[in-house]
Amino acid sequence: MKKTLAAVLAAAMALSTASVVLAKDQLDGETILEDISVVDGRTEIRYGKEYSFILSADVLGATDISATDLGKWVKNGDATVTVTVTEGMAKMASKPTATVKNVVTAEEVENTYKWNLGAGFEIKVGNKVVVEHNKEIKAIPVNADGGFTLDPAEVEEAVYPTDSRWDDLFDYVLTNHAAYVTRDTSSTSTSAKAPVVQVKFKVADDWGTGTANIGMKFRITFKKAVGGYSKGDTVMADEVLFKATYYKMNDKGTEMELTKQECSDRYVLMNKDGELYDKIGTDEFTLYFENSAAFTGKMSPTQKALNMYYTTDEVSDVVNAYPDVDFEFIDFKGKPTFVNSGSMAFSAIGGKNTQVYTWDGEALTPLTGKYDSTYDTVTVKGIKKLGTYVIASEILEEDEPDEPAEPVSSAPVVEEPEEDENPKTGAC
Repeated sequence: MKKTLAAVLAAAMALSTASVVLAKDQLDGETILEDISVVDGRTEIRYGKEYSFILSADVLGATDISATDLGKWVKNGDATVTVTVTEGMAKMASKPTATVKNVVTAEEVENTYKWNLGAGFEIKVGNKVVVEHNKEIKAIPVNADGGFTLDPAEVEEAVYPTDSRWDDLFDYVLTNHAAYVTRDTSSTSTSAKAPVVQVKFKVADDWGTGTANIGMKFRITFKKAVGGYSKGDTVMADEVLFKATYYKMNDKGTEMELTKQECSDRYVLMNKDGELYDKIGTDEFTLYFENSAAFTGKMSPTQKALNMYYTTDEVSDVVNAYPDVDFEFIDFKGKPTFVNSGSMAFSAIGGKNTQVYTWDGEALTPLTGKYDSTYDTVTVKGIKKLGTYVIASEILEEDEPDEPAEPVSSAPVVEEPEEDENPKTGAC
């Protein structure tokens, strides 16, 4: 027995009363793992995360179009789906796409049945046993009129699953002679796949603290007559609305840690709505960035929300320029700025020889830091704005340019006469 698509897409969400339903693409364990909520009629999503939805259109006042119907039509070239961004195109990482994808849409239970006819009972056709007690039903005996019979004297032939008569005969036996069959309890379930239209999109990271509103519409254009629609028919689905946001940090008051995973999940907003200041007050706080660095300072009541997203990706230009030096990097994409200055502690990868630099994309600027042998760190004070930091195992020596050679004149050289030579004046 097959489940309906609606039953499998239990996580499907209706956006207001729109004629478009977007279902989370969790059918084969891809793409979206977090919960999605609807706020003020908009589905809340995250900056920088790629979203993948299955599109089904329930067109008001017309024949319902299921996700699998639409997928089949698009796959066969009977229809096309066009995505139009109605709001926030400038915020998108790229234009959304609508493509066909095969997903698990149904579960089919393969039931097998055995004959229940009494020990020792069997029926032969020729020399072949086609019916035997407690054996799987693989053939159905029929009489001269093609009807089911269990009278060995009436059996003319056996009908097998490859025969066009099999389905009707099998259903007849199960429905009208259930006493003669037993369902095999070891029956197995198999998953079935079907094409659907998958919409993919991503709102580009801006590393800020605000939100971005996104709107989309989907147009279905029929290239052939199918599903009750004629060639050339167009169905414009209602608008679907999203709100991209960064999420509040999992703060812990005066001792906090922002992990790389939390950055990946975009839990990076600090001091949103003043909640963090209420916890910290005038106490000193420390925010750890895993094993890369730690910022220590005091929160200001006037502090605005900060996007603390960071990466530890290497800067290839620096690594390539100094192949014999060990480096660590930490880059704060949103350049968060604190009202009160604080100190930044970095792992001393070169011990007391460690040198910390800032990187602006073109040049390295050294910072004055103090080495702590107890914790093996280098601490730089007076930091308000966090940027891109390069931690080197030693001071980076710049190659001094060679002194330019003296210019060589291209003018002809005139040789002066020797002192004992008489100049040619024409005199005798």
